[in-house]
Amino acid sequence: MQFTAENKAKFDTILARYPVKRSAILPALHIAQEQEGYLSKEAMEYVGSLLELTPAQVHDTASYYTMFHFKPQGKTLLEFCTNLSCALHGADDLIEKTCKRLGIQEGGTTEDGRFTVTRVECLAACGGGPAVQVNGEWVENAKEEDLSKILGGTLEYRPFEWPKSPGEPVMLRNVWKKDSATLAVYEAGGGYANLGKSLKLTPEEIIETVKKSTLRGRGGAGFPTGLKWSFLPKDNPKPRYLVVNADESEPGTFKDRLILENDPHQLLEACVVSSHALKAKTCFIYIRGEFHEAIRTMERATAEAYAAGYLGKNILGTGIDVDVVIHGGAGAYECGEETALLESLEGKRGQPRLKPPFPATNGLYNCPTIVNNVETIACVPIILEKGAEWFASWGTEKNGGPKLYCVSGHVARPGTYEAPMGRITLRELIYDPKYGGGMKDGHTLRAVVPGGSSTPVLLPSEIDVAMDFDSIAKAGSMLGSAATIVMDDSVCMVWMAQRLTYFYKHESCGKCSPCREGTGWMLRILDRIEAGHGEMKDLEVLWGVTDSIGGKTLCPFGDAAIAPPQSTLKKFREEYEYHVREKQCWRKVARTFEEAKAKAAKGALAGAPA
Repeated sequence: MQFTAENKAKFDTILARYPVKRSAILPALHIAQEQEGYLSKEAMEYVGSLLELTPAQVHDTASYYTMFHFKPQGKTLLEFCTNLSCALHGADDLIEKTCKRLGIQEGGTTEDGRFTVTRVECLAACGGGPAVQVNGEWVENAKEEDLSKILGGTLEYRPFEWPKSPGEPVMLRNVWKKDSATLAVYEAGGGYANLGKSLKLTPEEIIETVKKSTLRGRGGAGFPTGLKWSFLPKDNPKPRYLVVNADESEPGTFKDRLILENDPHQLLEACVVSSHALKAKTCFIYIRGEFHEAIRTMERATAEAYAAGYLGKNILGTGIDVDVVIHGGAGAYECGEETALLESLEGKRGQPRLKPPFPATNGLYNCPTIVNNVETIACVPIILEKGAEWFASWGTEKNGGPKLYCVSGHVARPGTYEAPMGRITLRELIYDPKYGGGMKDGHTLRAVVPGGSSTPVLLPSEIDVAMDFDSIAKAGSMLGSAATIVMDDSVCMVWMAQRLTYFYKHESCGKCSPCREGTGWMLRILDRIEAGHGEMKDLEVLWGVTDSIGGKTLCPFGDAAIAPPQSTLKKFREEYEYHVREKQCWRKVARTFEEAKAKAAKGALAGAPA
């Protein structure tokens, strides 16, 4: 097996972007799979010969990522997201009916080789659930009546219709314009107008301004950005790198995708300014592999920016050099963790590193590196344009600036909305007609995940809380990625914990024993309880397993994995006990848990001795 002449030229262009050959392994494997349909032994040997790697090294890397296939797939690959936000809208039923129509099992391929159907984990299409990717293209808000069109080849692309944010957005000011991803539209809206001025500032001035702005990382941890940047060593002669984390994979989160697909030049301008502040000449944007459209959009925008002189050598005559490399992942939630992302970018399995040392001193290629989320980096030009004081005031104390909030699940208007950080409560985000629009179909609120799947659930009585890092922490959860998943009274909390625990078992990188073994243990217990085969002692065992995982892993994955079972067990223990006592999920006998309890109590009363 060898690349076609066209693919070999494409590979050579990609290879030249990296200082270390092995970094090109994921792009090379993607090219090989696209050409051959899957990764054969011969294909991996060929890729290894191009990168001076053994077949074992290539297979070791390829086998880690879910997007690579080692046997032929159907001509049309249908990937159904069945994670929580999509499952709340019937994703399981949709994939079951698709398989029934085609006469195959999940993961199978039709005899004529036309279709392969599989379920996948969160695609960051939570607002458009149920979501399906048809050969990598979005078909969102999919319904049973769409199946004939999908299977007939007449429905291959239908992306989410992003609802507008109220007022005059700052970060999202361009995303609803026609042709918003083009350079012409971005420039017409003032894009790149302040770039030359920003590049004339010293790196120290920019970092100090970012510190004063109170910008905190938007990826989940909320660490002060300016402080993080100041950790770069001043006397290290090695190259410095900026790495933008666009591996948006946290269930419930779909905010960075909006920028990547609809306003790519905003991110590119931010990368140039931020790279200058860090004295970095190269910026890598690591985009999750499932974001096929985002990768294409960012690549087109990058080519436009180079042609216009906004990237490359001597940008706008300032003497500043910045190159931006778009790097696609291959399917691994763990690569959202910064050191696992760096491992993946170096062409290895995306597993976390032991810290310290931290990326600021020993990052990409063992060089000083800053890793920041898309939304975080996109804030930097806004800070320089409007001033640190304005940015800090556009929010709450220590939580400055505009913030993107995701809302999915059982709300009337799922979407990604912008508001000043902390100046909107969780209740407003759910119920305000300009945001979530309230509960659907007359149901009442049961529980809310406020910041992505890794954050503890909140009750309806706990939603009068400002949506900033500190306020949500005081309420007993975390803002995380600000990805709110809303669940109504039809949702079983044991089922919810089971669904998210499956995700964490599926996505565990396997490096740490507590995660590798503990996530499977939690899932087996939850499977038993949800199926009606649990015992009361299982509840104590489940709690003990969560306690054995939390705080005992190299990265925050362990703490993330225990949030769904631990928080639901704490706040909905009565529901777990019902499953054990009644030997079934309450949804088999009632529409709500309260109704199920009443029926059980009535039955117990009827069976009591006179």
